[in-house]
Amino acid sequence: MIKPKSPVFAITALVAVISCSLSAPALAESPQNREFKLAGKVVEYSVWHKMVMPGQVLPISLRKGQSANVDGDTVTDGWTAPKAAGTHYLTVTGRGGKVVSKVTLFVLEPSSNIDDRGYLGTYRIGQYPKDTPRGFIKLNKEDGNIAVSPSFKVGQFLCKQQPKVWPKYVLVSEPNLDRLETLLNDLNAKGLTDAKTLFVMSGYRTPFYNYAIGSAKMSRHMYGDAADVYIDTKPRDGVMDDINGDGAVTKADANFLYDHAQTLFGIANVNKGGLGSYKANAVHGPFVHVDGRGRPARWGR
Repeated sequence: MIKPKSPVFAITALVAVISCSLSAPALAESPQNREFKLAGKVVEYSVWHKMVMPGQVLPISLRKGQSANVDGDTVTDGWTAPKAAGTHYLTVTGRGGKVVSKVTLFVLEPSSNIDDRGYLGTYRIGQYPKDTPRGFIKLNKEDGNIAVSPSFKVGQFLCKQQPKVWPKYVLVSEPNLDRLETLLNDLNAKGLTDAKTLFVMSGYRTPFYNYAIGSAKMSRHMYGDAADVYIDTKPRDGVMDDINGDGAVTKADANFLYDHAQTLFGIANVNKGGLGSYKANAVHGPFVHVDGRGRPARWGR
């Protein structure tokens, strides 16, 4: 088994704390009674997130019997984001006052604030080759455990650069989170693991970091729309579990996870995206790449 070495810019302590503290919250009501709409899109999860720009009006459509508040203040048909980047919390309750969904609202730091050097404050973003995002989630040191879905925390997706610099900036796409949640839930349902989350080896990458490691010029990681993941529970040792049961941790385990995901994504109601299988090297163990690019892409198998 190849043990991973610490990457040059690793934020390993933060990731370890986040990964060990995850647990999926209990659902208060049936999925039918939980559903409501944000910006015209149904929210199906008991825990979710939404990214909005400063001053943006976020339409909220509730079901009969539901009510909602943001940071304790009642909202009805919409919420206007404040002008400053930050984190806010939408709570939707159903009949009897039961909490049916909690949504983290991230007011983004506009990308127009990136200076000529490619920095947001003291955090280096770099320059996007094209399609610069509208903005970025701003995180302070204590914000890593903020939930973005039932099984994932925002700190799991931080770029591995500038470990001592705060605030940091990150992106996490809803389409890819849906793919990751769907995969994890199915693996658990089929008894292939009892993991509370997937270990995210690499999530968001700034263009600066993406270029530094020699990744693809238009990598989906730069848009928060990709994650390199593996199952790490038995034992929790920083590498993929022996999920194919052959007594060794090799690329065969990444291939097993890839094959499972490919079959699942072919029948599940999720956004189309990329899927890749990778072998171990001197720095990391085997893993699978999952992204939500909107079209099928396959490699490495």
